[in-house]
Amino acid sequence: MIKNKEISLWKVYAIRLSVMLLLLATSRWLLYVFNKGNFPDITVAEGFRLFFTGMYFDLWTLVVANIPILIGYSLPFKFKYNRLYCKITDILFVVLNWFAVALNLVDVIYYRYIDKRMTSELAEFFMATDDDQGSLMMHFIQDFWFIVLLMAASAFIIIILAKKTRVKKETVSNDTAWYVSRAFVFLAVIFWSVIAMRGGFQLHSIGIITAARHTTTQNMVLVLNTPFTIVRGSSGEVLDKVTYYDDDEIESLYSPIHGGLSTNRFIDGTAEGYNVFVIVLESFGQEMIRYYNGDREESLTPFLDSLLNESLTFDGMANGRRSIDALTSILSGVPPLMTASYASSRYAANHLEGFGHDLKRLGYSTAFFHGGLNGSMNFDASASTAGFDDYHGKNEYDDDSDYDGTWGIFDMPFMQYTAERLDEMPKPFAAGIFTLSSHHPFTIQEGYAVPEGNYKSEFEKTMRYADDALRLFFDKISRHSWYDSTIFVITGDHVNPEHHYEKYLNSYGQHEVPLAFYSPSKIKAQRTGIMAQHTDIGISLMAALGYDGRIFSFGRNVFDSIQKPCFSSFVNDVYLYSDGRYMLQSDGDLTIGVFDLEYDKELKNNLCGKGNDEEWNYLKTNLQLLLQQYNNRMINNKLYIK
Repeated sequence: MIKNKEISLWKVYAIRLSVMLLLLATSRWLLYVFNKGNFPDITVAEGFRLFFTGMYFDLWTLVVANIPILIGYSLPFKFKYNRLYCKITDILFVVLNWFAVALNLVDVIYYRYIDKRMTSELAEFFMATDDDQGSLMMHFIQDFWFIVLLMAASAFIIIILAKKTRVKKETVSNDTAWYVSRAFVFLAVIFWSVIAMRGGFQLHSIGIITAARHTTTQNMVLVLNTPFTIVRGSSGEVLDKVTYYDDDEIESLYSPIHGGLSTNRFIDGTAEGYNVFVIVLESFGQEMIRYYNGDREESLTPFLDSLLNESLTFDGMANGRRSIDALTSILSGVPPLMTASYASSRYAANHLEGFGHDLKRLGYSTAFFHGGLNGSMNFDASASTAGFDDYHGKNEYDDDSDYDGTWGIFDMPFMQYTAERLDEMPKPFAAGIFTLSSHHPFTIQEGYAVPEGNYKSEFEKTMRYADDALRLFFDKISRHSWYDSTIFVITGDHVNPEHHYEKYLNSYGQHEVPLAFYSPSKIKAQRTGIMAQHTDIGISLMAALGYDGRIFSFGRNVFDSIQKPCFSSFVNDVYLYSDGRYMLQSDGDLTIGVFDLEYDKELKNNLCGKGNDEEWNYLKTNLQLLLQQYNNRMINNKLYIK
């Protein structure tokens, strides 16, 4: 039986806050403990440094989570000793502190899928999806039971802490002196709480980007804690107007409005009138594909490897780290350069026209296919915004016998369904599909026998399943008359949740996905080794089809040798910008890191401040041009051609 102990207010503060700071720090550090393979360069000494450095940010969370006792018990009024008041305050203390710890524990697993701490993703998921969340929760509990046990253990510790540290009622001999002294105590608590939340006495309060001052962008997740990134990151949804250049000048220096699309390489003439089909493969990063990693012992994707060998391939880069980011980047040419995804941001009501709108003007029929629950991740809305009229999801498939119990229809039957619907569409058509089976909880269709192999995880088995689904899909559509007059685009929405190669464990490698154009009659098969990003897909397709109008895109035309490669993304409040040779990390004004990708693909040698700035300073200029156009057009609803 727990024996309650009444102690002085200052001891309550000291004991509770000290224990909670240690518990927050420990739960934060468990992300490293359970994902060590993602941080191969961290020595024991560096690990200790990062653990204690992170307490700087843990202090912010500590203050926020403990507002009930910091303010509740320091109020200069005697009713704070009332039994009911104390009980309510203690309940709030337990609930808020446990929730903060639980968020850190959830990120121990969720980090594997997005390679960063959560910001607004949790709220976006529950608010913007119709997926079976109860089923997902049960799968989480089954697969990651140890996290649930840690959550239960942390709750037990916090409850014990609250019961063992009850505030003792003070004996008051002079009421006036007591009220005056307690008023000063109250003001002191408020003052120091504000200082702790600001991170000190500096001019600006700390934010996510502050962590970059203490470690590399790859290791920022070990310094930051999840409650901090959720609260501080969610505020990024409101973009600030950018004025690096005059409004008149900016259009002449860089514009996302493109005209006169040229094709002077990789394609024989133009493919005017050809069909278009974009395939987005769930969690297919380059790391899992033998085509991009010849030293893999065996292939998880034998069909995709063979298809890529017959395609025009690039060093693909996903602009985002989440599925919800992929469609807007691919179909509308708009990268996710803010904390929230475009589809769930306050700017989602903007007028945005993807390349589907342009093709409809040329008489194309348009459709998008995703076997998930209709409304999942706003895919239907994103596709519609991009100009894809017909949407085929789980509802349209209308056969729950092929439902995986969590996300939607298994890839194999749904891709066969897609093949049938494509054959029925008026020609020419522009369509796309987003697969789903290679996603946690990595369920495989009953009756499917995974080919023998040395699989390291259930995820790898679903990769093989998805590859077989793709093989059967191409086998079916290759018999149709429209197949030879179609351009196929193959890419992944984001990288894989598991990592085995060190070269992918950095902020560049964590965006590398396949990106290929396949059309044997028109596009030459070649492994270019050139960097291309998701936002390049739409404008490149329009160029390949011989479109002579103007198009809106933050990407570039890969079929035009004059246009230079570039890649942009936004992770942990850090902008990433690359031209394929160097990669810049910046907050928009301050350069945090520069890396030479030709000699340092693993981003181990930061060139920033080492005397050769003139070699890569143009990257900062290009990034600022992009940000000014992106922010201001987003704010002013100018993401289209009038």
